[in-house]
Amino acid sequence: MKKLKSIIAMMLVLAMVLSLAGCGKEADVEENDNVSEEDNNGDVSNDGMITELTEHVTIEFWHAMSGGLQDTLEDLTNQFNEANEMITVELVNQGSYGDLSQKIMASIPADTLPDMAQVYNNWIANYIELVVELDDFVNHETIGMDWDDIIPAYREEASEFGAIHTIPFNKSDRLYFYNKTVYDELGLEAPTNWEELYDVSKTITEETGKPAFGADDLTALFMELTLQNGGEFITADGEVMFDSEEGIEALGLFIDMLDNGYARLAGEDGYFSGPLSNQDVYAYIGSSAGVGFISAEDFELGVAPLFGNVNNAVASAGTNLAMFTTEPEKQLATWEYMKFLASEAATMQWSMESGYLPVRTSVYENEEYIAFMEENIAAAASSEQVEAKFYEPATYEGSYDARSTIAAKLEEVLLEGLDAEEAVNAIAEAVRAELAR
Repeated sequence: MKKLKSIIAMMLVLAMVLSLAGCGKEADVEENDNVSEEDNNGDVSNDGMITELTEHVTIEFWHAMSGGLQDTLEDLTNQFNEANEMITVELVNQGSYGDLSQKIMASIPADTLPDMAQVYNNWIANYIELVVELDDFVNHETIGMDWDDIIPAYREEASEFGAIHTIPFNKSDRLYFYNKTVYDELGLEAPTNWEELYDVSKTITEETGKPAFGADDLTALFMELTLQNGGEFITADGEVMFDSEEGIEALGLFIDMLDNGYARLAGEDGYFSGPLSNQDVYAYIGSSAGVGFISAEDFELGVAPLFGNVNNAVASAGTNLAMFTTEPEKQLATWEYMKFLASEAATMQWSMESGYLPVRTSVYENEEYIAFMEENIAAAASSEQVEAKFYEPATYEGSYDARSTIAAKLEEVLLEGLDAEEAVNAIAEAVRAELAR
């Protein structure tokens, strides 16, 4: 998987089929109708782009939305189809994110890439040469879009491979969920910095005898704490930086809270929405999109922006939209649909009905969304930390495997009870070994 990007690039030059041992992935580039002439950067070009359709076009969008999320996506797509008589978008649900990723990979050698798909950047890092660059569409004087209105962190992520390769779609960030009833009874408020987090958690544990704090996705927590402390995590070119004084102090904060019983791990629960609902823990950091999983029947739920330290930093998550088709007519149709999903009206409806976040700054200033935030405390809290968002870089080879290694090793060292320096060094050693493979 890790070498797939360089292998695909080689195939584009040699025009031959290569097999990846153990992965079962191959690509026939010379006969692949979904690969157009390359530009100087080795990426799929759109030199033949058009700005007007003269005949009807049908495009296919592969996604992984289900339940109410799929219902909203279908509604938005119906709106688009009804307003665009020359374009029909067909939605294809590919199951889970894992299923979607595997099916995209399988479609490369089979020459069956969709026109458009929902993707994570660390997926397309492995086949970036097959993703259409969107700069000419974004910046076009007649069919372009207001790119500057897209939230800065999302713009940066979309452009991390040099050109604009994706359009942001279902985005979330991480928030501080807490039992406001207990906090009020103890005269406490949601923490805004590390010192307050520690003191609030200590007080709650001493008063209730239960852990006060937890965090879904410990890897994201480690990154957030390191960046909040003024450190770096892993650079865009894959240099491990978190085994620093800032990183050790960051993980040390959480380890200290664990050792004193002020914090706990998710364990078999996997996520903290259940323990918070059951009042087995009184606060946790989790995805803004997960608020619907909290059942606060016996207490008032509080939601606050993430605390900071030297800096404010909150991990951004969620997928983007990528274009694969190289037919000019389908490219234009796909672009119009992408642009629609990222429009102010569509991203606002998507956010209000799905629990994900708007991708445009202007939505947070829209009167309808302002009214919505008055009733939705998670959306309101997210609006307060727009400038603190960061994304995990996917440009270095092995970024997906590096994150998986961090997650596994982090849980291991926490369960072993290593001190902060030993834990951070062990994680860094494991990641460097993975990246060197």
